[in-house]
Amino acid sequence: MEDGEPVGAGYGVAPMVDRFKLMLDGAPYEIERQGNLLLVDGQEFSYTIKGNSVTVQGNTHTVEISGNTATVDGIAYPFEAMGHAEQKTRKTATFSAAGQADAITAIMPGLVAKVLKKEGDRIEVGDVVLILEAMKMQNELRANKSGVIKKLNVREGESVEMRQILAIIE
Repeated sequence: MEDGEPVGAGYGVAPMVDRFKLMLDGAPYEIERQGNLLLVDGQEFSYTIKGNSVTVQGNTHTVEISGNTATVDGIAYPFEAMGHAEQKTRKTATFSAAGQADAITAIMPGLVAKVLKKEGDRIEVGDVVLILEAMKMQNELRANKSGVIKKLNVREGESVEMRQILAIIE
């Protein structure tokens, strides 16, 4: 497998199916693959794999799969994949309403571990705005456009739901 190649391409692993349900640590997720993007419950994530390192949205994690256990950064999670389906052609929106370029949204339920920017701060594409702790991992949430933080909807220590709008960039 070539470095930076999308998950499931080559490397002696079975190609990833295009659509399935995943029970991860008891929580259900709808997964769909579209090229080098994964849609998890409708939210888009870019990803690549290099050996056993998986990079999702710029955050790299060490992942090992054994049976029905996924070990991510040293923490084991039980999982079950079900409802495998072949790819079907359909139109999909590039972003959900909460995932528009002017909003930073929670990638999964979790806890706001750190707020690095404040309302009125000028930011550039790729700047880390918040750190979300989810499933015992720290996830840097980055600006996907340059601008000014118009509104921060959360503060450190606050619990958030998946796709919740955390900040708005103007």
